[in-house]
Amino acid sequence: MPMHDGFYYGTYRCPVCGHRDAAEVSSEDMNRVVECSYCYTALEVTPRSNDSGRFAVQVAEAPVRG
Repeated sequence: MPMHDGFYYGTYRCPVCGHRDAAEVSSEDMNRVVECSYCYTALEVTPRSNDSGRFAVQVAEAPVRG
């Protein structure tokens, strides 16, 4: 996965609506919760490997909104 300045950059496909999008994940955290830009579902993205440009993705627990 392309890494630049301590971040992994790649793409993922939303498992809910199928929309493809891009994300960046810190190399320190190795996962991140993002929102699908099409259906607004909370998704957890994780790099698949160090040399791939793709993320593994799953639906995240809904964030608490206050």
